[in-house]
Parts: sequence; structure tokens; C-alpha cells
Amino acid sequence: MLYDFLKDKMLQHPNQVISNDTESITYSELIKYAESFGKTLTKDKYGLLFNSDLDTAKALLACLYMNKTAVLLSKKYGEFHTQRIIDTAKLSYLITEEGVKCISDEQDECEDLSDVALIMCTSGTTGIPKGAMITYDNLITNLNDISKYFNINCSDHILIARPLYHCAVLTGEFLISLCKGLRISFMTEGFVPAKILKRAKETGVTTLCGTPTLLYHLSRMSLKSKEPLVLKNIAVSGECMTQTVAQVMRKTFSNTDIYNVYGLTE
Repeated sequence: MLYDFLKDKMLQHPNQVISNDTESITYSELIKYAESFGKTLTKDKYGLLFNSDLDTAKALLACLYMNKTAVLLSKKYGEFHTQRIIDTAKLSYLITEEGVKCISDEQDECEDLSDVALIMCTSGTTGIPKGAMITYDNLITNLNDISKYFNINCSDHILIARPLYHCAVLTGEFLISLCKGLRISFMTEGFVPAKILKRAKETGVTTLCGTPTLLYHLSRMSLKSKEPLVLKNIAVSGECMTQTVAQVMRKTFSNTDIYNVYGLTE
């Protein structure tokens, strides 16, 4: 299963670190946490709603360990959007900073979720969010495919600046980094290009992923900086890449491998 696949990869780099502004945890400590907390999970499906993406990551691994379906939520998108997803996915239980929380007395419908690792919601740009069921095999196949082209390894440091709520971030940044043994840092403050640029320089980030909008602003700011940001890898996703953005990025990051990737949540 997926958890065993990830655990095997993580144990190759047990002392590698995952952190945010206030907390850090090694790969081996994350495994211990996931297996300890996971044993308390008895329901088939849980929504994950945290302020911290590191906490989301810890709860996700616990769900994967117990083969429980996880529905990732993000407070950054507001209560209304979050409630729409809770309703769409028919969630009765959430995992939050306070632990497992029952939010509905209604019984879950009889669903066969035995092979469903995640329910990831589409953006809902033309309607309400729609829950896409992602199987364990889907994710393993996806991770194997990404690993063939994404030139990252245990000497790299990735800064994750977008919520794990997005499939591209969860799979293409976080899970693939676990597989490859990267140092992982979560950017708590989110879409603040100046702070992302400062953090990346100060901590020796080598790998950064983001939307064209984010990377356009980072590129322009880096060009104006006395000490431009140097990166090994950039992966661009989430929006259409325009010629203008591509030209600015290439000018700024002339020696960087830039990947323009695309994939539906489904």
C-alpha cells in the first residue's frame, strides 16, 4: 500500500528534517507519530483542517497508515469554501489541532472507500467543488512518474509555499519530496513573494514550486536584488504559463531547470 511505499523511501533518510516556522520533525519521528496517532483512527473518512500544513502532513500520514480516506481542507480559503467541501464530501469527522472532532450526528453513507486514499476537491471555478477520489495506486503511479523527470535528491531543500489542499502541492511537492529524501520547509505565511524570497535565500532553498503569478513576482524581485536567488529546480503549475512570465523567469533563473507541469485533480 501507499504508506509502506512512502515509509520504505523515508527510512532511507531517517534524519532528514521537515519544518515550519515553529516546529521541526525528522522523517523517522514523522513515521512514529503517524503510526501512533493512526491507531486511534476508527472511522473510514476524515477531513483534515489545520492552521499548519506541517500538522496536515502529520495527520495525512496517520490516515495513510490506517488506510483511512483523507479529505484535505484549508483555512486559507475561508469558512464558506471549507463548509462547501465538508458538505460535498459528506464529512462527519474532522482532525484538527484539538484532535478528532465529530461535526455531524448523521451516519456516513455506505461507501466503498477501501482503495481511496484521498478525496481531493476541484477548484470549483465554474461551480461547487467536486470531490475526486484518488486511489492508493493512483498516487504510487503518479509518484513513480514524477520521480523519473524531477531532478531532486536528498541534498535538496524544498520550500512549500502553497497549501497541501492542492493536488499539485500534495503529490508534486510534498509526497515526492518524501520519496526523494529532501529537506522540506513549509512557508506558514503563504503568498507573500518578498517573504518567500527572503526565506529561500536565508535557508538555502534549492527547489521551489508555484504558480506563474507567484514565480513572476519572485523573478522580478530577484532581478532587482543585490543578491539574486539561485535555485536548482523550479516547477510551475496551477495556471497557464504566458510567454511574458516564461521570459522573465528564464532571464532571472538562467541556470535553473524549469519544469512547466500540468495535471488535473482527477
